[in-house]
Amino acid sequence: MTGLGTLVRLALRRNRWFLLAWVLGLAVIAPATATAYETVVGGLAGAGALDVMAANPTMRAMLGPPTDLGTPGGFTVWRVGTFIAAAAGVMAVLGVVRVTRADEEEGRTELIRSGVVGRHAPLTAGVLVALLGCLVLGALVSAGMAAVGEPVPGSLAFGLGVALVSAVFVGVGAVAAQVTSAGRAARGLGLAVLLAAYLLRGIADAGPEGSVRRDLAWASPLQWMALVRPYADERWAVLLLPAGLTALLVGGAFVLESRRDHGSGLWSVRPGRDRAAEGLLSPSGLAWRLQRGTVIGWLVGLSVFALGMGSLSGSFGQMLEDLPQLEAVFRRLGQGAEQLVDAFFVAMLGIVAVLVGIVGVQLWQRLSTEEHRGHAELLLAAAVPRTRLALSHLVLAALASTAVLVVFAALLATPEALDRGDAGVVLQTVGAALALAPGGLLVLGLAVLLHGLLPRLAWLVWVVVGWSLFMVWVGSVLGLPEWLARLTPWHALPALPVEEMGWAPVLVTTGLTLALMAAGVWGYRRRDLRLP
Repeated sequence: MTGLGTLVRLALRRNRWFLLAWVLGLAVIAPATATAYETVVGGLAGAGALDVMAANPTMRAMLGPPTDLGTPGGFTVWRVGTFIAAAAGVMAVLGVVRVTRADEEEGRTELIRSGVVGRHAPLTAGVLVALLGCLVLGALVSAGMAAVGEPVPGSLAFGLGVALVSAVFVGVGAVAAQVTSAGRAARGLGLAVLLAAYLLRGIADAGPEGSVRRDLAWASPLQWMALVRPYADERWAVLLLPAGLTALLVGGAFVLESRRDHGSGLWSVRPGRDRAAEGLLSPSGLAWRLQRGTVIGWLVGLSVFALGMGSLSGSFGQMLEDLPQLEAVFRRLGQGAEQLVDAFFVAMLGIVAVLVGIVGVQLWQRLSTEEHRGHAELLLAAAVPRTRLALSHLVLAALASTAVLVVFAALLATPEALDRGDAGVVLQTVGAALALAPGGLLVLGLAVLLHGLLPRLAWLVWVVVGWSLFMVWVGSVLGLPEWLARLTPWHALPALPVEEMGWAPVLVTTGLTLALMAAGVWGYRRRDLRLP
């Protein structure tokens, strides 16, 4: 492991802001939720309402299994614990891939190996830095929960659960980096495994009590933190599961690295056609060819999620019949909806609209990647104007993200439409999704503006996306001031069918989006290319 210390310091230096943003952003969620417990829950815990809500299949599928909802710590683990663990898993996958496979793809690893370093030193450094981020996050979660007055053993179990579950996905990312030949493919494979774990957990948790289906939750790493039962007679032995799986995956990654050639993955890259397809003769066709895997991956993942959540939407009615005290709570979560199913659809669309904003930004920023690798320069050296190149990626990002949102809305409402025998439910939900679409396009417009005029500040768009996701997932639980909720691109848009259609905010948002996009494309035409 010659040179390991130097490589660890280098990885920390290059990824300090990435890790800092993720760790601090996730660490504050748990203690903030715990401090808002009395405000959010009120007298529901004493009335047994929380227990009824936690037993609902849909709530269990979304949030995970409950432990002790009568305490702030137990409620926090149920309400945001699974979200924090899943988000930390995303951090782990992205963090380890960017230091391993992405650097190898860019040629940095080859340059480093030309010096005196051990064969496995680069991978070891990437894994150690990613594990350090997970451990620091776990420590901050434990310290934050203890600082707000929660029991130390439960806080320690909560933090260790988050740290070790996210460490599992460090191993997943490390294995994906050996299997694939490109950074995008490694990230896609790692996140696909995480999504599969989340879906398995949701399907299992929605099963009947005592059924074999419920026991399947043990097969999902994302469930192991909750199965430790923080703040409710902790089961410390469960922590051996993520610790053991992490060791197995990381060890497997080193074995796989020793069996592959540098620059390649275990999955061989198929040779291309001897003649280019007709679609590759235009910048738009090339953009689609580069991005189709990303689009299809998001489309399939959110479609499965939509069908799973939609099939459980009818269970809310039975829950209200069992305990009407919950009605006011869900009216608030659904922005005052009269029908509980409408409240559920409004809440789900609000979350997925932000995720679709991520889709648009991710697709657009492929242009930045092409520019950095020198591929854009090759295209522009031919008879391809800069405006046409930029629009090829911009149009794809706008259309694909909107289409993904529409498909999600249609599939989300399909089970309810079949149950009612009324196709109008699908049309109504699709209309609600389209009313929220300008928010995602506004985020895309900001990304275009930054890329065209201030490319070194392109990361700011992820601050907007991260804040929006935080507000839509836990903002209502924390009872934050209204003016903070307004600081998201989606807040002013009408939440159909709860609110009446308001064309003014839709048109204003759309107009601002077009202005940002036009300014960004104009700036891209005039500035110098950012070369490697």
